[in-house]
Formats: sequence, C-alpha cells, structure tokens
Amino acid sequence: MSTNLQDWVELLNAEQHVQVDKLREHARHGVAARVRGEVWLYLLEVLSEDKTTEITSLLSLNTTYQALPHEIPSELTASLMKIALCHHTKRFRNETYAGLISSLTAEKVRNGNSSIKGKDKQNQNQARSYLMGGDTRNNNNKNGVSPLLSSIEKNPPPSINLNSNLNGGTKDDDGEEGMNGEDGEEDDNLNTLRSQLSRILPPPPNSPPSRHAYISIIEEVLGKYYNSENLLGKNNDEITKNIYYGDECEDKNNWIYLVTPFICVLSRPVGVFLGFQKLMKRMKIFPSIPSRLASFLTLFRTSLPELHSYCEDEQVPYIQVAMSWMTTLLAKEMWLSDVLRLWDAYLASDDMFALHCYVCVAILSTCKETLEELDGSEAKLFLLDLPPLDVDRLLQDAANLRVSFPLPRPVDDEV
Repeated sequence: MSTNLQDWVELLNAEQHVQVDKLREHARHGVAARVRGEVWLYLLEVLSEDKTTEITSLLSLNTTYQALPHEIPSELTASLMKIALCHHTKRFRNETYAGLISSLTAEKVRNGNSSIKGKDKQNQNQARSYLMGGDTRNNNNKNGVSPLLSSIEKNPPPSINLNSNLNGGTKDDDGEEGMNGEDGEEDDNLNTLRSQLSRILPPPPNSPPSRHAYISIIEEVLGKYYNSENLLGKNNDEITKNIYYGDECEDKNNWIYLVTPFICVLSRPVGVFLGFQKLMKRMKIFPSIPSRLASFLTLFRTSLPELHSYCEDEQVPYIQVAMSWMTTLLAKEMWLSDVLRLWDAYLASDDMFALHCYVCVAILSTCKETLEELDGSEAKLFLLDLPPLDVDRLLQDAANLRVSFPLPRPVDDEV
C-alpha cells in the first residue's frame, strides 16, 4: 500500500537522522510525486541520512559540480542532441502523453491539514538557496551554446497547455479544486511543505520541459558527467577506470533515456546530475552486457517456453529488444509515468539487476497474447514502444517469478 504525502514529509523532516530503510520499504510501493526527487536522492545515497552534516555535504557537492567543465566532443554532442530531440518529441510533445508531468507532480494532500510544524530550518534553507541559484533551465549557456540550441531559440516550439484545470481552478476528476485555483491555498500549503524539506531541489516540475529547456539541461548535465568520468579515468589506474566505464560497448546515447526520469522529478541541473551519476555508478556493477543478456534470455526461455518458441518460429528479434531493455532500464520503451513508478522500486531494491530481469519477463508474460498475434517486425516495434502497463501488477508478477525461477548465474561469475 502506497504511503501518503504527509507520511513522506514526516520521514524526510526528521531532525537528525532520516530513516532511509523506511524510505526504501515505502518506495517499493510507490513514492508520492511531490517528494519523489528527494526520496530518490536518499535511495541513491546522494543525500546522507545524517542530517547534521547535510549543509557541508551539499555545499561541497555543488562546488564540485560547478567546477566541472561541460564541453564534450562535437560528434558526441550532435549524436546526443539528435536522440534528445526525438525523445522529447515522443515523450513530452506527443498528444498521447498530454498532461503527464502535470498529473505526476500535482499530487494533492488529502489528509487534513497539509502544513507540518517543525523547528526553524533557516540554515538548511540558506544552503538550499545557495545550491539552487537561478533556474538554469531558462538561461543560455554563457560558455557556448550549441548550434542546435541556437536554432531552437530562433524557432521556439509552441507552448503546451497540458492540463487546463491546473491553471483555471476547475474541478478535477475527484471533484476537488485544482492546485492552482483562484484561492491558491492548497498550493501555498504545499509550497510550505517543500520549503521545509527542500535542500538540493525546489518543488518538482509541474509541466513538461520545453524543447529548449530539455536540450539545455541535457547538454549541461551530460557534458559535466562526461568530463567527470574522463577526470576519474585520468586520476585512477586501469582497473578502477574499467569499473567506472563498464562495458566498452556502452552506448552513450542511452544516457538520454536514463537521465530523462531525473529531469521529470528534479528541477535543477545539479540535482539531476547527482542522481544520474549515482544511477550510472550503480549500473556499472551490473554484470557485463553479454552476461546480462544471457541471464535474461535464459530466464525467458525457462519461465515462458511457449512464448520463447513462438518468438523463435516467427523470427522476432528478441535479442535486439533485450539489448535495449538491459541497457536503458526500460526508460526508452515505457511511458514516463510507468518508468517513474518502476524506478521507485528499482532504486529501493537491494538487487536492481535481478529485479529488472524479472520485470522484463513479467512484461513478456503480460503481453503474451498480443505478441502471439503479431509477426516478427510488428512484435519488435511493440516491444520497443510499450503501451501503458500496470506497474504494480508487473512488480507482483516479478516477485512471483522470482520464487519459481531462480535467476541464472551471470557468465562473469563462472569465469
């Protein structure tokens, strides 16, 4: 059962020690949209559970981030920006996704008084203000804007009105007034909540990023990440470098898909960067890509033998699909609302890779009847652009599969 917003705020507003174990336990059932970004940063160990060292830690993280260069090779920039533009169009501008981010972040407090009393947190708020600075999404890069950004600025895309009830004070599906109604009282209360618990992040985005804003933050965050990895490689021996860089066939274009969920839940590039950096570090301890594929495909064959045989007979390129699933954590193929809910469970898991394998098989099981009506090319397109899914049901199916079918041992462990 999911935890309501007030319970999340009470956990996050602990005076000296945040109970990350409880955050992790609750996150498996879904995180309240209003605090998802901060909870993710705790689960990824960006934010420390010891709040007595919080200010010093945050200032240090921000200083390190600001000092990183953001320039990357022009060929890589062009490739990343091309993928980013396509992904933004597909996931943020497609009418199918209208209202997505609004509905994800405009969660209401339904349990009585939404304001929570607490001791004065002036020092934390000062550190938070220092860390946030201005909204860099709306500022051009003074150290050189890419040609793509310049062309976008000259021909900006039309504004998107995702959800009119958020701006007009009309009733939502539950008959309650929208957060940004005329009185604005509920919005003020939520802002008060956020002012108490915000540190490295302001309130989450309440509308999809414009194309310019999305490309701008992608360019800054991935540029700094690229340089941080290069710096790490130069300052460490080859063994450490291989640990951080992972498999040589890693496709940097996948960075776009893996960073986008953080853009959905965090409003400042520094927060997006820190969350993405920790996720990538966690993924680098996964088995090598060939081993990931071997484990997943063996699990697929043993748990769904009929569907596996059908895919073989119809020449469904399921290995190509599996390659994408194993390297993007389904962030490329699933609806963003589903990705955010799924990643709540992923980031809270003690073994993200194993959970991911079982979730992938659960998706195949859920879509089995549909897949058996498609030919090979149609099945491939379907699996690379999944329909909306019941993520809670997928996670339950994955748990059941885990009981019945042990995950095959990675090839890396057998060497």
